[in-house]
Amino acid sequence: MQTPCALAMIGPMGIIDDLLTNPGLYVGTDRVMDADRVGAARILVTPLPGQSGVALDYEIFNPSAPERLHGHVEHTMIGRSHEGPNLMVISDMHAPSIAVLHETEPGVFELCGEPSAYPMKVVISVPEPGRLHHAWWFGPPGDDAVERVVAELARAD
Repeated sequence: MQTPCALAMIGPMGIIDDLLTNPGLYVGTDRVMDADRVGAARILVTPLPGQSGVALDYEIFNPSAPERLHGHVEHTMIGRSHEGPNLMVISDMHAPSIAVLHETEPGVFELCGEPSAYPMKVVISVPEPGRLHHAWWFGPPGDDAVERVVAELARAD
């Protein structure tokens, strides 16, 4: 179950700066943890005006499930707040509402007590220029978020 969390004041360099320095189209694989499902993933990283953050357009295609080939569609913004932690705002095909997550440690975004359609957490990093790691944690309403989907991508352009 989601609970309020301690918000981290991340230093001047962090995931937003890493993403702003490495925008572009990333492609790779998307693996469902504890399952034998691997899909194709694409994330387009686009700087926001004023270098305040980035937009991520994330899609997963899963050829092993032809009835649901387009397995996930998401539009996310990660940005600096005027005062306080960095924020992540997510709109995805699995919920009729947006979710607002706070950066609690570098690259880790959590709900911190805000209401949402389901529990979630996102862990994102740029392990090296041109590479992107994106982990989706989620669970059914009322449960804890668990790491379920991990994408490893490389810049394609």
